[in-house]
Amino acid sequence: MWLTAPFDPATVDRINRAQAGVVADPVHPLVCLQARDGRHALAGGYVGTLVAHRQGLVCPTCGHVQSWLPAAVLRQAERAGDVSAAAQAMRIERTRQSALDDFRRLVRGGQLSAQPMVDTLEAMAPRVSTGADTELALAA
Repeated sequence: MWLTAPFDPATVDRINRAQAGVVADPVHPLVCLQARDGRHALAGGYVGTLVAHRQGLVCPTCGHVQSWLPAAVLRQAERAGDVSAAAQAMRIERTRQSALDDFRRLVRGGQLSAQPMVDTLEAMAPRVSTGADTELALAA
């Protein structure tokens, strides 16, 4: 089964999580067809990683748009891994931070089509609990 663009915002987010490998059981991301030309950047651990947008998967380097993807990519983003939850959370956070650094570098370099990936990865940042949060939880 195939999914075709346009993608809704929730689907864009799920695809970008899978593409960045910040899921329980990551696999190789979809990459640009031209990724081996020597111009494409390394981001998220792979050269030419495509970034999900509403109109499809976009290459931040050359602008190539792929308007389809296997539905298995989304199923993979939702699948639970076989390792402990704590180990999985630590691996995902390390992967998230590394990918975020890579995609931010692309945006700073003028490859603005990488911004949706930055947005997805920033939204996943662990939240630090404050004393006020704890007091609200205890009061409830």
